[in-house]
Amino acid sequence: MSDRIGWVGLGGMGSPMAANVIRAGFDVTVCDLRPDPVAAAVDLGAAAAPTVAEVAAAAEVLFVSLPGPAASELVAAEVFDSATHPEVYVELSTLAPDTMRGLAQRAERAGIAFLDVPVSGSVRARNEGTLAVMAGGDEAAFERIRPVLDTMGANVFLLGPVGSGSVAKLANNLIGLTTLVTAMEGMLLGVRSGLQADVLKSVIMTASGACPGVLGVAHQLRTRRYRDGPPQAAVHIVVKDLELAVQLAAEVGLPVRTAAAALEAWRDAAAAGLTDQEMWTLLDHLEAAHLNVS
Repeated sequence: MSDRIGWVGLGGMGSPMAANVIRAGFDVTVCDLRPDPVAAAVDLGAAAAPTVAEVAAAAEVLFVSLPGPAASELVAAEVFDSATHPEVYVELSTLAPDTMRGLAQRAERAGIAFLDVPVSGSVRARNEGTLAVMAGGDEAAFERIRPVLDTMGANVFLLGPVGSGSVAKLANNLIGLTTLVTAMEGMLLGVRSGLQADVLKSVIMTASGACPGVLGVAHQLRTRRYRDGPPQAAVHIVVKDLELAVQLAAEVGLPVRTAAAALEAWRDAAAAGLTDQEMWTLLDHLEAAHLNVS
């Protein structure tokens, strides 16, 4: 693929994805409000553009990875209204399917092919380029960008029209973020009752409670590394993502009582002052709640 790539958004997910694209040898121009991640991308071989309009003008295919709908709407408006714009617009952010479809309609009016392509995976998967990639949109546009997607993900899916990728991502998030709360509570239950976290993890991973969340919780209980450095997935992002999933469930008439309860746990952590902290700080919040009850 010889298309010039533009990249807007170098956050906890965007930076490692862009880095993998740059390392693969693609011609990439990046843009972000913060200078440090831009400098890191330039060190890897990218060019930098100071504004969204300039990166859009430099790109044939534009990838956008942002924290929420407000930022995505602003960037899309700037790109779609530009005199010079990319031929393909790839929205990597986690948004509602209706938001994706609305952006796609505006892109079409501007003569731009639009794909919704949310992704999912751990920090390790981001860095290693082994994310799950969930795409919705035109097959020809998807095949055009497939070589780039293959640098980000080991599992790349085209699921249907625009909005399909977002539906898959929200379904995944509903399961993952709800299960993670349960994994935290279950592991804390065992630890508070006298068991060692790693021993309990080993037992559960051979039993019916086995899930990736248990492995993550045991690791975080042992290292508490989430207390150091900038967040890779902040609590407010988790709240936004799970709210979108619960909202979609309501729109299709599906009760999701367990997810709604998990959402309240995440909201409680945000209200307790952890909104900009790493999502694993929910462990601290749950432990503090236990001590207060005790």
